[in-house]
This record gives sequence, structure tokens and C-alpha cells, in this order.
Amino acid sequence: MDYQVQLNNGQTINLTNAEFDTDKFTATLNDQKINFVNIGGAIINKHIIISVLPTAAIQTETQA
Repeated sequence: MDYQVQLNNGQTINLTNAEFDTDKFTATLNDQKINFVNIGGAIINKHIIISVLPTAAIQTETQA
């Protein structure tokens, strides 16, 4: 599935054919001991992530 990660600094990371466990990723984001996450090979400070959305949802939203 393709995802778009929006960051609070205005950058967007597009992930193509990304496969990850959403429950594990959510647990990682909620773990206060972890400050950085690996998203598509990029190490990102989890506190600057605004959203992680499937690309299909973004396309549907812009078409409406």
C-alpha cells in the first residue's frame, strides 16, 4: 500500500508499496522512550509527524 507522511515542517514523505504492522507502528509512536522512527529508510523524529495516510484516502479526498 502507498502512504503519505506529512511532517510539521512542511515536508511530505511518499511511501510506495510500504508494508508495515500498523499496531506495532502505533505502539512505537506512543512509546515515550522512543524519539525516532524509521519511515521508508528515513529516520524521523516522531514528534514532527502530523499524519500517516494511505494515498488512496488522499486521492479520494481531493476528488470530492
